[in-house]
Amino acid sequence: MNRGLARFIGDVLDLFADNALFFGIVGVLCFLFGPSLLVFLERKKRLPRVVVWLFTFVLTPAMFLFLIFMAIPQGYCNNPLPHDAFRVFYPLFLPLIPLYVHYFRAEHLNHPFLFGFILVALSAGVFTLTIGYEILHLAYQSVQGHGIVYSGARAWECAYVNYGSMYSARDTRDMALNLFLVIQVIALVAVRMRKRRQRLGEEE
Repeated sequence: MNRGLARFIGDVLDLFADNALFFGIVGVLCFLFGPSLLVFLERKKRLPRVVVWLFTFVLTPAMFLFLIFMAIPQGYCNNPLPHDAFRVFYPLFLPLIPLYVHYFRAEHLNHPFLFGFILVALSAGVFTLTIGYEILHLAYQSVQGHGIVYSGARAWECAYVNYGSMYSARDTRDMALNLFLVIQVIALVAVRMRKRRQRLGEEE
């Protein structure tokens, strides 16, 4: 059983690796237009349950892992991305706005938990790639006394980075991410509970 599962996972990974460009394009399109499409179909009352489940449990984890993969430097010594590299990703928050607005304003949601999972997972990925990097750089500078140096000489940069300061900065970033997730989950639950109480009050 374990061997069969491992073989299946390996086959899936090979499939993604062999068709990286295709799945990359599909993932980008799903991220850019998927949340808006979900909102549109739900408001038109034409959103099939299978579409929501597919987007939640297949596409969302794949997009989250892709965002995290982008946030992990693949350089010579895994230095963080410089500011001019990661700040171009801030617009990735924009495709999530329609789903946020719908989640906070809709009187009734057919899939509140699934929509909430989508928002939390994708927001966490974008947060790590953007605000998380801001926090990482600021935390490193506050501990080390200067920012991360990017000279283009990989071996020199790798020797120049203070890994003690880098570990401390990463801990600060991870703590900020966890705080962001907790606040987001509390906010989403509080909004839906408030909407539910309002709806019940109007029905009485």
